[in-house]
Amino acid sequence: MEAITAVSSRTVPPDPSIADALGTHHELPTALADLVDNSIDADAANVRIRILTEDDFVTGLLVIDDGRGMDDPGIDAAMALSRRRDYGDTDLGHYGLGLKAASLSQTDTLDVYSRAIGGVPVGRRITKDEPTRVHTLDPAQVGRVLDGPLVRTGGGAPVTGTAVHWTGFHNALTSPDRDERRSWISGLVEDVRDYLGLVFHRIIARGAVEITVDEYDPESAQAGPARKVRALDPLALGITAVHPHRLAGEVGRIPFEFTAVILTDGALNAPGVTASQRLSSAEGGQGLYVYRNDRLLQLGGWNSLTEGGRDYENLRIGINVGDALLDVVRINPEKSGVVLEPEMRRAVHDAVGEEVGTFSDLLASARNTAVAGRRRERRPIRLVEPTRGLDRDVYDAIGDSVEFAEADPIAIRWERMPAGRLVEADIERRVLRLNDRYRHVFSTSTDPEDAPLLKTLVYMLYSRFFEGSFLGAREKREVAAYERIINAALTDELLRRGAEED
Repeated sequence: MEAITAVSSRTVPPDPSIADALGTHHELPTALADLVDNSIDADAANVRIRILTEDDFVTGLLVIDDGRGMDDPGIDAAMALSRRRDYGDTDLGHYGLGLKAASLSQTDTLDVYSRAIGGVPVGRRITKDEPTRVHTLDPAQVGRVLDGPLVRTGGGAPVTGTAVHWTGFHNALTSPDRDERRSWISGLVEDVRDYLGLVFHRIIARGAVEITVDEYDPESAQAGPARKVRALDPLALGITAVHPHRLAGEVGRIPFEFTAVILTDGALNAPGVTASQRLSSAEGGQGLYVYRNDRLLQLGGWNSLTEGGRDYENLRIGINVGDALLDVVRINPEKSGVVLEPEMRRAVHDAVGEEVGTFSDLLASARNTAVAGRRRERRPIRLVEPTRGLDRDVYDAIGDSVEFAEADPIAIRWERMPAGRLVEADIERRVLRLNDRYRHVFSTSTDPEDAPLLKTLVYMLYSRFFEGSFLGAREKREVAAYERIINAALTDELLRRGAEED
């Protein structure tokens, strides 16, 4: 077919409805990390995340830095949806949407106030309803905000720098219970500190930036104590017991290296390891930790390199991605994960190291370490083996945590029983019975492995009664007592839910 020649072209500005798609996958920690990227790219030495609260309701948020600030052309470029600025080789920014996408994912109104060296205050505003309309803010008022208590951070107002101001916060807890709101804010602060401590741990550790978090009450114009974000290395490379394995490979004649660690013993309690275990979606935080310009882009996960699983729970791989690799390692817009193209996955499998050998050898070493660790682990608790009724992952967790008693295994299943009863231990048949009349209260499924939490708790409570072939007088009294308590709880549960017997 003949190639058709283009005879003209025009640039089409984005429709305002683009805001509906901006930052769809952002959560608060990833959104804040995107804003901190901008502060670091602006050479800020200090970044303050300020959570605005009134009566323990979160009403907004600021990210304040002492970077080089912006003038009118600079702030216009930063606020435009259709413009991508030129990034330097060491910049953390990538797509040019971070400020807008991160902010409008969390709030309806974004204000930016800034002052460059020798410049005048400048301010802009965009809203989620009209993200392509940029409002210019009054310079005198912006100056008063930059010099006022809202932006001051201990040492006074920054001479230069930028403040990103969110008015309102979509995901703030609105419970009428003040204790709940207070607890939620405390958890929010810790999640933010831990996430930023992981994402920027290399940059913080070398002293390039200090990040702090505080709360601020606009009514009293008072800020609470600033909490420092500490560097949290998810690979725990600073711990003596951690032995790194370095492998090197090549993709399309572009060389790359990665560092693997198999964590054991005390390293599993390192702050960076425990924080990443909590915040990673991968089991135990296992998998790839991908960095670009020392900024962490992904917290664990295997990206189709291997299926993963409990044998790799303590295997972590840190890999540095330069811009030359961005054709085969694609960064998601939120900078919270990557996609490895097939050629990159093949190159990782082909990578070799002096000590560990190939990537397959590394996986084998992780498996061997995991198996040996399970053998060494003391498991003083003894339970009867469950053979039916629980998912394989739950069964594996039980097997890893306890010793199975020398008794015939038991099944856990739903069976029809008289009304008013939930559990029965059928010692003769080796069955822990749950009353099918109430299955709909605890499960919406007919899967034989449904209601795992209920089944596991009941199993742990009743297991010891199955260790013998019959119940003695004491055991019978205990079973009767358990049944009375559980049945009373069942009645209360049914009343609270307004549930009926099936």
